[in-house]
Amino acid sequence: MKFSRQSRLLKPVEFKSVFKDPIRSDDNYFRILARANSKDLHRLGMAVSKKACARAVDRNRIKRVIRECFRNRIAGQVEGESLDFVVMPKHTAVGETNRMLDNSLNKHWQTLTRKAGDRQTRTQT
Repeated sequence: MKFSRQSRLLKPVEFKSVFKDPIRSDDNYFRILARANSKDLHRLGMAVSKKACARAVDRNRIKRVIRECFRNRIAGQVEGESLDFVVMPKHTAVGETNRMLDNSLNKHWQTLTRKAGDRQTRTQT
């Protein structure tokens, strides 16, 4: 699956909608926010700050790992409602291997899609 322009959050308004009343998932490496969208696919946004990753080479590596994990694991699979994700790495992510970051992101995707499904069933009842 290609990481197309339709699979990305591009405008500040799209990011703000995720920051308003999100579903959250945290661990040592990432904080990820998610919110249901009205599209037919999951979308990804990244907020990689200089405070969390001081060097540009580290920011770019982390963004590359996030994009690849999203593209391989979740981009084409929409079961139930589709979500917008905003991924914010923590400063501890810089020192970890790509494999550890990928494993962490996989757990987040599973947790957030499950939480979104739970939230959807609660609002329907």
